[in-house]
Amino acid sequence: MRTSLNNIKAIDDYLLNRLAPADALLFEANTLLNVDLAADVKHQQNTHSMVREYGRQAIKAEIIAVQKTLAEAPQHRNFMQRIAHLFKK
Repeated sequence: MRTSLNNIKAIDDYLLNRLAPADALLFEANTLLNVDLAADVKHQQNTHSMVREYGRQAIKAEIIAVQKTLAEAPQHRNFMQRIAHLFKK
C-alpha cells in the first residue's frame, strides 16, 4: 500500500473507533505533532459526514417512494387507513 492509502486507513480506523486505546492515544499525539495529518483527519471527518447525510437522504427518498406507492395503490388503501387509524389514537 502507498503511504497515502496507509494514512487513509489509519485515519478511518481512528474515526471509526477501530484502534486499541493505546493506538488511538498515539494517533492523537501524532495529529498534534503533524499539522498535515490533523488536516487530513478533519477532511476525512467531513467526508464521513457527507456520506452519512447522503445515505440518510437516499433512505428518506426510498421511504417516500414506498409511501407514495402505498397511498396511491387501490389494493393498499385499507392498509393505509389502518395505519393512519393507529396514529389518531
